[in-house]
Amino acid sequence: MHWHCIYTALKSGGVWSKCQRLLIVWEAVKAKPGVLIMRRNILETSFFTTFCTIILSLAAALMASAPAHAGKAWHEAHYDEKDDIRVFTRKVKGSDMMTFRAITHVKSTLTAPIALLEDAERAHKWVFSCKAMALIEQVSNTSALYYMVTDMPWPVSNRDSISETSVSQDPDSYVVRVDISARNDVFPENDDHVRIRTMTGYWQMTPQDDGVIEVVYEAHADPGGGLPSWLVNSFLVDAPLETLRGFRDLIGEEQYQTASRQYIKNL
Repeated sequence: MHWHCIYTALKSGGVWSKCQRLLIVWEAVKAKPGVLIMRRNILETSFFTTFCTIILSLAAALMASAPAHAGKAWHEAHYDEKDDIRVFTRKVKGSDMMTFRAITHVKSTLTAPIALLEDAERAHKWVFSCKAMALIEQVSNTSALYYMVTDMPWPVSNRDSISETSVSQDPDSYVVRVDISARNDVFPENDDHVRIRTMTGYWQMTPQDDGVIEVVYEAHADPGGGLPSWLVNSFLVDAPLETLRGFRDLIGEEQYQTASRQYIKNL
């Protein structure tokens, strides 16, 4: 439907004339079978009735035409049956960049994912487009600062980011969560990379039966540099999919499965 025309009609003239113009435009919209068409004779009714009818009709039309993943609803964008990886996407209010959530299941201790995530030197082996990662500072047992360079396809400039991680575990459910957020007050930006200044996300490990854990990886970021949202969103499936594939390849290694952390309890 021609919402721009409706919006233009609303913007011009007084309140009553706005309603008149809107009804004229609305009448011109081709109705679907079974849908009541508002006609010009509505103009003969009271202002209050007309106004309420317009608002309710617009709301109904917007709800009917809204995409399945609008608002808080997740849309399943990809399912890799072989590796048991599901990728979901959804829109984010106030941002042109969408967010993703990827889910998989692996047989692992709850500590192993933490050990893998903390192994910055090997991040380039499994994190999507990670060119290099380094630990800046171990703030505490459960918090750290990391610097990462993201390799971008030509002719886009590579990105860099500084993130703070915070690890926590629910004492009752044993669920482990690693929250990630951008930190822009640590190092100044340089000419070699474009700084990713907006980034939030988390990893969550939930114990299941028979030593299996559910792994959830969710993130939202704006790579900056004026990249169009359609280009950024085009990587929204590949990034978590390839990252979780790499995660699955390495998580079973002995150095991670035998790792221990005082702040993490395994079942």
